[in-house]
Amino acid sequence: MGSPKFAADVLSGILDKHQVVCVVTQPDTLAGRGHQIHMSAVKEFAIEHKIPVLQPTKISNEVQLLSEYQADIIVTCAFGQILKQSILDATPNGVINVHGSLLPHYRGAAPVQWAVINGDKTTGVTILKTELGLDSGPIIYSLPMKISSGATAGEVLQAMTPIAIQALLYALKQIEQGTAQFVPQDNNLATIAPMLNKNMAKIDWRRNVTDLVNFVRGLNPWPMAYFILNNEPIKVYRATALNDVQTEPGLVVRCDARNGLIVGCGEGALQIDELQIPGKKVMSGRDFCNGRNLLSMVLE
Repeated sequence: MGSPKFAADVLSGILDKHQVVCVVTQPDTLAGRGHQIHMSAVKEFAIEHKIPVLQPTKISNEVQLLSEYQADIIVTCAFGQILKQSILDATPNGVINVHGSLLPHYRGAAPVQWAVINGDKTTGVTILKTELGLDSGPIIYSLPMKISSGATAGEVLQAMTPIAIQALLYALKQIEQGTAQFVPQDNNLATIAPMLNKNMAKIDWRRNVTDLVNFVRGLNPWPMAYFILNNEPIKVYRATALNDVQTEPGLVVRCDARNGLIVGCGEGALQIDELQIPGKKVMSGRDFCNGRNLLSMVLE
């Protein structure tokens, strides 16, 4: 059970070792100006590899349909639906989850993104037994990994994929052999990584520059940090901290083809390296400033 590319990549990594009898993913959506049908990455992969696909609005209402596949175990990875007890009990070995943090830290929908936003240097993958609580089940296996300096959340997820596959294959082997250890989490150490949304993505120039660089990294590739210019949202893809520049928050202190776009923060200044105007391709800050005179303007 999964939906995004990360889940599809993890699925790809276990096909050589295990028979996947069915894939469950989110229903198709309509996207783009032409309202084209958009399939999840997991569905696209399943079709390519001739794996049966289920797309119920609520999988917990489809216990009977799921049981017809006679699976030994269910694996979830960024699925996007809450599972009821009837699903947790639908297979002999229950449900295990591939989670992108070292639990009990960062329970929730966006563990990788929040680790990046918070400036963490390390993260990891945890394989846990799923229960009704939010990522609170016992840990079967976990593997740590470093977060590369400057990496976006999308890049961290990409680097995490082989580690997630390794951890999942190990856990499945232990379960199959009957040697898996299920270690309870310390709930006192739990932290939450709530789902991201577009409403949180606007840059607050009053924050210090280090926090803003991490904010930009953590919201890439979605929902993307942005600022307002001429009533239009300008998405920021990459940025660099300039700690030796101090000026008014939001004030444009440089905007030219040599220095690019540099904006004051609560502490330091943000050099915007890559950005995107609505309807245009991603461009460098220097190209953006070419022909624009934003010097001394205060950005929203």
